[in-house]
Amino acid sequence: MNKNTYSTIDLSARRNAQIGIEMEDNRKVFIISISIILFVILAIIGSLAFFKIQTGKITKVLDYEEREAYEKYYVMIVNDRTSEFWKTVYDGAKEDGQETNVYVEMLGNNLSEEYSREELMKVAINSQVDGIIVEADESAKITELINEAVNQQIPVVTVLGDNTSGERQSFVGVGSYNLGREYGRQVIELCGQNEKNVLILMSGSSDGTSQNVLFSGIQETAMNEMPKGGGAHLEMKMVDNENTFSAEESIRDIFMSSEVLPDIIICLDELSTACVYQAVVDYNKVGSIDIIGYYDAPSILQAIERNVIYSTISIDTSQMGRLCVEALNEFYELGNVSEYFSVDVTVINSDNVVSYIGDGKNDE
Repeated sequence: MNKNTYSTIDLSARRNAQIGIEMEDNRKVFIISISIILFVILAIIGSLAFFKIQTGKITKVLDYEEREAYEKYYVMIVNDRTSEFWKTVYDGAKEDGQETNVYVEMLGNNLSEEYSREELMKVAINSQVDGIIVEADESAKITELINEAVNQQIPVVTVLGDNTSGERQSFVGVGSYNLGREYGRQVIELCGQNEKNVLILMSGSSDGTSQNVLFSGIQETAMNEMPKGGGAHLEMKMVDNENTFSAEESIRDIFMSSEVLPDIIICLDELSTACVYQAVVDYNKVGSIDIIGYYDAPSILQAIERNVIYSTISIDTSQMGRLCVEALNEFYELGNVSEYFSVDVTVINSDNVVSYIGDGKNDE
């Protein structure tokens, strides 16, 4: 065998070896790819199974004996069911439900784990409840869930926060513009014939559209009805009111970082009102900053009596809850229902706080 023959054999062997290596590499890539695909599939199946199991557990929790004793079963779903505001809304709904043979549950109260509003909506739909009362917003996800419920013949009533894009049957709440006008009138009272800086604390967890409408109500009222010589310079600031700690931090930042503090602070929710009240006391600003609050919690009414809070705007929360149940009942009875139910609003200040407390309205 000559030298050329050996070279040909070596070349052929190297080529075969190279082919073998490439095939081995391809095989490894193929195995890895298949493994990844299988892992993803198993992860998806596992997640779905987990959600199904959790949903099943929750459904069992919902399966109370009381539920069977009533003709209808409605659930209420809100962002912060621990607040006094929503507790009294629920009490009103539950009371009306007991009078009309409807069991109303604040969904999530009896669960060991915390679920988001969207997850609770899904649970309610899967449980085939007879009606859903939800604190809504204009997000695409809430629209999708409302439509999914309605498509499954579950009527939906939105409360306090609306979703105008979805197919909900009715909305129970206060018109944002009219609420803004009430705040605007309080600002005018405080300004008189003076110019003042007004800070409006927007809720980070609420729908931006309704808050913008509310701001317009304040702005236009202050512009159109302010007496000669008076003026309000309005400024908005977003407050992270996801929980008490984050709200306190947001409001503390205002007091710590602002070179010039506002003359008037408007609070649009119960938590912000309580936090601003505490901050004004802590930073020794009682008398130099006027607070216009929201809701009639006992601590807020006491602060009005002590002249720390100028006034608060109270929504009839019990009426709000009752109207939600009445809207769902009316839909079942008539097949349709009014698109909007308006809830009464009361302005409480030092002139009427004693009689308001005496009437026991805040105990409702």
